[in-house]
Amino acid sequence: MKKLILVLAFLTFSLGFSQTEKISKLDIANSIKTAFNNANYQVLYSYFSEEYKNTKSLEQATAFFTRLKNANGKITELKASYSDKGFSKFPITFTNKKNLLVIKYDANNKIDYLSINKPE
Repeated sequence: MKKLILVLAFLTFSLGFSQTEKISKLDIANSIKTAFNNANYQVLYSYFSEEYKNTKSLEQATAFFTRLKNANGKITELKASYSDKGFSKFPITFTNKKNLLVIKYDANNKIDYLSINKPE
């Protein structure tokens, strides 16, 4: 009986943890949406991991996000993600276009990779 209670407690904890992880990744994506729409690219950059910051400077990230916003408009909708080989994929709708936001998170839920792709 004690083993059964221990297993149930472990499963409950595991399920709760996995839901928290999904919520926090979606929360980060929604924060990206808000910062992007407000042209606050420095906040977007703060979500990058230190390793990713070593490959992309603030100026490069600002230029990328500025071009993206000028070409596609604001983000009007961001849907819940699904994962594929370690990448979280969020269907995203801009004013002028539908795309797919692809993010790879590190262990601290900082962004290790970010791209905007054509929808699948």
